Amino acid sequence: MEVAFLGLGSMGKAMAERLLTQGFALRVHNRTRTKEKSLVARGARPFATPRECVRGADVVVTMLSDADAVWSVLEGKDGALVTFAAEKRKPRAVLVDMSTIGREEACAIAKAVEASGARFVDAPVSGSVAPAADGKLLALVGGTMKSVERALPVLEALCRKILHAGPPGQGQALKVVLNGMGAHHLVALTSMLALGERAGLARDVVIDAFTSGAFATPSYVGKRAKLLAEDYTPEFSLALALKDVKLAAQLQDDVGLELPVARAVVREIEAGVREGLGGLDLFALEKRYRSRT
Repeated sequence: MEVAFLGLGSMGKAMAERLLTQGFALRVHNRTRTKEKSLVARGARPFATPRECVRGADVVVTMLSDADAVWSVLEGKDGALVTFAAEKRKPRAVLVDMSTIGREEACAIAKAVEASGARFVDAPVSGSVAPAADGKLLALVGGTMKSVERALPVLEALCRKILHAGPPGQGQALKVVLNGMGAHHLVALTSMLALGERAGLARDVVIDAFTSGAFATPSYVGKRAKLLAEDYTPEFSLALALKDVKLAAQLQDDVGLELPVARAVVREIEAGVREGLGGLDLFALEKRYRSRT
């Protein structure tokens, strides 16, 4: 199976490396060309434009920061849609967008991709760089059964579990809901950690309780060492967390459901970004609470 991979940030690069280890013929494109080097050394073929990269590919994977970035590799004279429209082949190529962009944008992209002659699956993932490298992500999938089946070899190579949520856009809806819950967890952990320390509890004792008690989650446990060391080098930045909670707020508007606590979570993360924490790991939000009186 010929796979084209567009977007080689931290997650995208780990996922592309995983596909190489699983024996896929891999074509790659990234706006910053230097990020391709280690993949090319392992057998991937680099291309200067998305249009060239997706030519002849059975599955095209996009893993990008937001909807604007996804549109940027699709549209224009060097975009993937040009190739999809020119090839018009059977079976049709399938574009699998694994970014987190929200339901509205996914539905719009699905229409554009289908109109060009290709198939579309939205498959945002839950997990970080380490699970991506090990093929242990969770895929939240939206698309027709035929399109999902076409993409299944790639999804199974990257993910420990695949949840098919419904038609195009519903994978994004599920991811937005899941991230909304995670944002509640983020604010709870960082604020309660600050409260515990202010109350005179040792940091390691509080973190031990958080990571071994009834409310422990893989996210907390995975961050334990970094939290203990107060290491906020970004694995997933607070600015990206803000993008995700804003998508959750947009979904609330779309379906007509007002959730006051979720809106308060957005305000807290927005405040953290305004205070200069946006480029740090999302758990740096604790700095906001530690500095308050």
